[in-house]
Amino acid sequence: MPNFRPLVLAASLAALSTALTGPAARADLKVVQNTSINSPQLKAYMDTMTPQQRAQMAHSNNPLLRGGPQQTVIFVHGTQTRADVGTMTYLVNSATHQTIVLNRTSHTYTTQPYKSPGMNGAGQIQATVKDTGQTKIISGHPARRYLMTATVPSQPGTIIRGDIWAALDLPQPAQISTGSGPFAAMQSQFRKVKGYPLKTSLAINGSPLGDTTVSSSVVSISKAALSASIFAIPAGYAKANDGG
Repeated sequence: MPNFRPLVLAASLAALSTALTGPAARADLKVVQNTSINSPQLKAYMDTMTPQQRAQMAHSNNPLLRGGPQQTVIFVHGTQTRADVGTMTYLVNSATHQTIVLNRTSHTYTTQPYKSPGMNGAGQIQATVKDTGQTKIISGHPARRYLMTATVPSQPGTIIRGDIWAALDLPQPAQISTGSGPFAAMQSQFRKVKGYPLKTSLAINGSPLGDTTVSSSVVSISKAALSASIFAIPAGYAKANDGG
């Protein structure tokens, strides 16, 4: 059976792109964004899968691992943020320091403490973000360009380069993350970006995936008022894994 490590890495990189483009907790917002992966090596790897493995992958919650783009819908109201990713929903409340993960297929949920990005995992990835001073209009919003460079000590030779265009007239993002894991330090660096990231491109070279690009772009932004029920656990959901 093939090693599924490249697929796991692809999912992790896509999750990072989503986490880095979460909206700010300053006003009601609804944001729709698409994320895609361009990796010839990953495509070649998936082409070697058996029919059974393909069937298993078809049930994955992550459409990126099925060869298609992933759409994320993010809602914000005050200190509360909701992100719908595939069949999963993440409810983050930075005031109560809690994250609730909903499985919309099994109608179950788990809870875990929320930690500000960068609290754990520092040093696992070394990253810097630079303001280029370049500006242009993207989807009607004045945007500023930032560049990011990161290295992965656990994977010598792997270099991640990021290109971020952030809207100057939209609030600075609050990342959707538990703050742990190897990408925590990178997420902390993204706090240097002023404004809302409309387009993000991560180019990864020297990784197990080969040369790979993970791209995320905002499709639409709405400032309409949101109902509080959007950020609550739906009726009929049961808690899974009592340990959290």
